[in-house]
Amino acid sequence: MIKDKTGVQLNSAHTATDDFITKKYILPLLQDEETRNRLIAEHKATPVGRAPNKGNPAVEHSKDLITVLDKLRRHPMAGKYVTICKNPFEDYRIGICSGIRGVPVEILEDSFSSEEACEHAIFLKRVFDLLEKYS
Repeated sequence: MIKDKTGVQLNSAHTATDDFITKKYILPLLQDEETRNRLIAEHKATPVGRAPNKGNPAVEHSKDLITVLDKLRRHPMAGKYVTICKNPFEDYRIGICSGIRGVPVEILEDSFSSEEACEHAIFLKRVFDLLEKYS
């Protein structure tokens, strides 16, 4: 006898809460073209932020960008974009996780010359995937 999965097994409470947060706090930032372009430009300038170095202050992301990044990082492993280093300082690729232990990451063809450029490309993919999902 096969039973239907319970709400706990399906993680329904988390899914509903995450959906509410996305609609209330994330989509207004990304659906407004001016704000979205500002966040994209900010991310492109410093995809991973910067620690203080040689007397220069730390570079931290704005509150809005942190809010969006926190949402994008909560994506489940299945289908999640990751940075793959094929050759340090020369060749970085975008990988797509299967979400299944032992199943290799699918590596996309696009090549980037720096980890930062690859991270920004992943950011763009995640943003536009999210907008498409909620359109």
